[in-house]
Amino acid sequence: MPVEESKREAAVTKGISMIEHGMEKPTPFMEFSLDYDPYTLKATEYKICSCARPHMRAFHLAWTSFLMAFIAWFSFAPLGPAIKKTLGLKKSDILWANISSVLSTVFARFAIGPIMDHVGPRLGQAFLLIFAAIPTYFAGLIQNVAGLCIIRGLVGVVGATFVGCQFWCTLMFEKELAGTMNAIAGGWGNLGGGLTQAIMVGIYAMNTSHPDCDAECGWRNAFYIPATCLLVSAMCVLMFGDDCPFGAYQPPVHHENPDEKANVMKVAGNFQVWVLVVQYAVCFGMELHVNNTIALYYFDRFGLTLTTAGLIASLFGLMNLFARAWGGMISDFAYNRYGMAGRKYAHIIITCGEGIFLVIFSRMPNLGSAIFMMIIFSLFVQSAEGSTFGIVPYVDPKNTGAVCGFVGAGGNIGAVCWGFLFLGVGNFADGYMILGFIVFAIGLTGICTIFVEDTSHRKGGSMVMDKSLEGMDASLEGKSSAVELNKA
Repeated sequence: MPVEESKREAAVTKGISMIEHGMEKPTPFMEFSLDYDPYTLKATEYKICSCARPHMRAFHLAWTSFLMAFIAWFSFAPLGPAIKKTLGLKKSDILWANISSVLSTVFARFAIGPIMDHVGPRLGQAFLLIFAAIPTYFAGLIQNVAGLCIIRGLVGVVGATFVGCQFWCTLMFEKELAGTMNAIAGGWGNLGGGLTQAIMVGIYAMNTSHPDCDAECGWRNAFYIPATCLLVSAMCVLMFGDDCPFGAYQPPVHHENPDEKANVMKVAGNFQVWVLVVQYAVCFGMELHVNNTIALYYFDRFGLTLTTAGLIASLFGLMNLFARAWGGMISDFAYNRYGMAGRKYAHIIITCGEGIFLVIFSRMPNLGSAIFMMIIFSLFVQSAEGSTFGIVPYVDPKNTGAVCGFVGAGGNIGAVCWGFLFLGVGNFADGYMILGFIVFAIGLTGICTIFVEDTSHRKGGSMVMDKSLEGMDASLEGKSSAVELNKA
């Protein structure tokens, strides 16, 4: 029997089985444009330039919706100087608003997971986008610091679209490919943190170029654009997306697992997990914090215009286009040459380098050198994110999902902590310098994990000596690619 015919027959058989169990009708996409698993119908390849249903269209809707979410989430940051002046705010007021924007994301990410398990990624993603669009539309009505904190907190909920982005890709692609697609979708979505710096100041400049629109009018009217983008993205997700290859999403049947709670407690008791949590707090948490503060830093430190400060600030986030993957590739190279110790040493070097270049950046006396050092620092930040998730799957292979959850949460919590640090310090340059020393110190904590006895791979021995990692959970399928496994 021809291969394609056998795949099609298997898909129909799967669909009939679904009907017998009270599930939806068979998928309407019997003719896929990608190679796929005949039993799950998940894609086993990808074509970036394709928008064919259901796999590639879902992928593009996943990352673009996350991109729009990031643009709206950080749309306030580049306009901070104008908002601060109009409302008569102090720098500490802006920092409180920044904290509000990332703190709400922490709670939203925990809440949206079970919801998406029940309704699917498409409805969950659209709900978050529409929910955040409403306060974004009302951002122009802010009159005081309380209003700014409330609006930013409500808009910050949209940061939880990361969950939907990753969940959607996982439903559409086989596990051998899902990590790669999650990494690409997450990285491209994070580009919004850089794009919004340029987009919002561009809108502000166009608004204020009109003779009847002053600075206050310029920033108040600017938020209609990201709000509308959220709604358009939500409509596209609802109208053109498919939850999974079978079409309509069906919540999985959960069977009570007495070991599940014990496994979570086991992960929580693993000190290597907590080392990665704090290390992710100083890379992804750092990225979120810098997105919120860098434009205001350039505006105050070098006396730039709001537009110029925003355009320069955008360079930091735009490094996501490739730097995150660099971290994964460096981790993979180190693993192939030196085993698990190579991954850990590479991660330590990258994280410590991040701290060093942050300290240097904070001391730069002129604009040119500050921009150059910010770009170098940004490369290390994004690379550290990639190298973090080069280690995550090896800490406890049988509970990788739980480890990912703990480490991923560390990023958002870290952003909250750095906001409070800046509140206490006051001066942004000094705050960056202190934070740089903290990053360097936390990077060094990885040393204490190198010679840890590891019993999850083989009896006795240590990760540092075990290149083959025998006994790794079958779910990893022998993959060692940090790019594939980079999920946050």
